[in-house]
Amino acid sequence: MELKKIIIVLSITIAIAIAIMFGASYAWYAYKNAETNISGGTIKETPTIIFSQTEYISLKQTLPIKDNDRYNYANKNSFTITIDKNLEDYEKGIEISLININMADELKIANYKYELLQNNIKVANGDFSNIGSNKSLIIMPMTKLSPATYPTTYSYELLIWLSDDESNQNTLMNKGFSAKISINSAIKK
Repeated sequence: MELKKIIIVLSITIAIAIAIMFGASYAWYAYKNAETNISGGTIKETPTIIFSQTEYISLKQTLPIKDNDRYNYANKNSFTITIDKNLEDYEKGIEISLININMADELKIANYKYELLQNNIKVANGDFSNIGSNKSLIIMPMTKLSPATYPTTYSYELLIWLSDDESNQNTLMNKGFSAKISINSAIKK
């Protein structure tokens, strides 16, 4: 009986050793075949972004403005994006959004509007009625820029205003709004 127990223990030990050996061999094989060599470099160049005032928007007062007067009286934030010659061989895209939005619930209406101009041409517009509890809003989704010459500077102006709808909007006046303009760029060879 003693010999039978020794044979069973040795058989189990050998089976475990063989399983460990196969597992280690397969792990080494999988590791060597999963090895990847990536050549290339990181693109360190980005478009140059310059804000005329600041990237922060802070409105303490909200006054109704006729839509056709928005270019004269709406809150404006101006900035430029320059694509230099060193980016000529790359595909370039930008996304413009508002982040860290803090606004009064009363302003989350269709009459509280924004408009984005690129070189004095409207490229995006909308309102804040669907923002809900979100703290960010994409103003212009990722858009490809294809300048004809280099360097090229794009001028942007973001307008934010309360649209006057001829009703009593006194309850909307003196409500606050603040956010930060965020510009993300993507560069691809």
